[in-house]
Amino acid sequence: MKCSDNRGAIGMARAGLLRDRVTFQRLKSGSDAYGNEYDNWYDLAARSAELTEKTGQRQVEGGALQDVARAILLCRSDSVTAAITAADRVIARGITWSIQTATQADAKNEMREFVLEKGVAS
Repeated sequence: MKCSDNRGAIGMARAGLLRDRVTFQRLKSGSDAYGNEYDNWYDLAARSAELTEKTGQRQVEGGALQDVARAILLCRSDSVTAAITAADRVIARGITWSIQTATQADAKNEMREFVLEKGVAS
């Protein structure tokens, strides 16, 4: 069976397509020795992935021009990537992306698919 999206018949991405190195980050809240509250992003995991950027779109929101772009990120599923949610973010190609959705990409739970957005607050 021939697929046009570079994935095999069962949806498994070939290793050569996972050529982007991405870092998943999670927000950690805490307080310092003086009782001041803070929020910091810390690296949760680094994985090889396939990042496919979609055409950007511009929209006017509150009188200001917003430049928003979307992408699809595909990576192998494991216990860490299965726990990643929309509250986390991704650093890919030097750009910070917010995660919109995280889903299982195939029936065997071998791949995870993330819909990403840049140009919005993460």
